Amino acid sequence: MQYRQHRYATQFPIKLSTPAGVFECSVIDVNNTGARLAGAGQLTRGDKVAFQVLNHKAEAIVRWVSGTRAGITFRPHLSDIQVDTLRYRRDRANYHQHRAGGMHYREMR
Repeated sequence: MQYRQHRYATQFPIKLSTPAGVFECSVIDVNNTGARLAGAGQLTRGDKVAFQVLNHKAEAIVRWVSGTRAGITFRPHLSDIQVDTLRYRRDRANYHQHRAGGMHYREMR
C-alpha cells in the first residue's frame, strides 16, 4: 500500500472554476499533489477544475466527493512556492491578534 504525502492544514479561500460554473470554497489541506476542499458544491468525481494561486492557474481532477467536501489531484503538481502560499493563509487572520501580546492557552501548549 502506498501512502500519500503529508498534507498541510490551511483555510485558503478560492474561486473554483468547474463545469457547472464558478464557486467560492476553501482549501482545507494541501500538498504538491492534491488538496481537500470544503464548501465545494455540485462537483462529481472526474470533473476538471481550476483556480488561481500566485497568478498561476492550478488545474486539478476531482477524485472523491462527500457532501460539500471534495478531494482533488493537481495536474501538473503545484510548486513548493504555491503550496506555501496556500498553507500560510490560515495564520494570516490571527497574525495581529497573536502579535498583540499576552499568552493564550493555545500558545502555552
